[in-house]
Amino acid sequence: MSSQQVRSRRIASPLLACAIGSLVAASAAAVDVTVTLHDDTGAAPQQAIVAFYPRHAAALAPAPLEHRMDQVDKQFVPRLLAIHVGDRVNFPNSDNIRHHVYSFSPAHKFELPLYRGIPSAPVQFDTAGKVVLGCNIHDRMSAHIYVLDAPLFALVEAGRHTFTAVAPGDYEVAVFHPRQPDSADGARHAVTIAAQATQSVDLGVALAPVAAADDAGLSPLELKFKALRRGTP
Repeated sequence: MSSQQVRSRRIASPLLACAIGSLVAASAAAVDVTVTLHDDTGAAPQQAIVAFYPRHAAALAPAPLEHRMDQVDKQFVPRLLAIHVGDRVNFPNSDNIRHHVYSFSPAHKFELPLYRGIPSAPVQFDTAGKVVLGCNIHDRMSAHIYVLDAPLFALVEAGRHTFTAVAPGDYEVAVFHPRQPDSADGARHAVTIAAQATQSVDLGVALAPVAAADDAGLSPLELKFKALRRGTP
């Protein structure tokens, strides 16, 4: 073995050890973060979306994914969906009647005219924001898609969710819910994740009251869409 080969091995070994050490340290530093949500009354929202936005790091754009929002018994399934910017969504109609899916939302306006079965192509969402969906035939059908440019997010059920392997650092944590007033939609909270095994974060979310009677469960934007379809101001 030449002296040059010996020298190369002596240099490579410390570099390799350093790389392995960095990976182990990064893995050890990852934190499990349990997020708990409550509204103004202290109650836990049945469903909401929580997203982590790093304050000092650029997020890498993930490869686009394809999602599914079905229509079953005159309802969207699921009624709340979170996706990355650039993802696509299929809108199959599993009912034995036709539906007409649409959105007037600035983040993505589109229509799928009256159809049964599966549309020929999924819909791609390229702009971050809230997309409110309805059916031009059935006022009670509504759903929300939140198109996010956050690297980490999840649907939170019953007000509690544990995010695994969160990197320590400073974040803005956003909570998204269909009944948020437009001015508070996606309000962000400054959160620091410390380098420890587990951490708990408690967040409040302001929600508008549930409407009564036929409009129960509809957001202010959905009510506006409903009025426009009926020709009322």
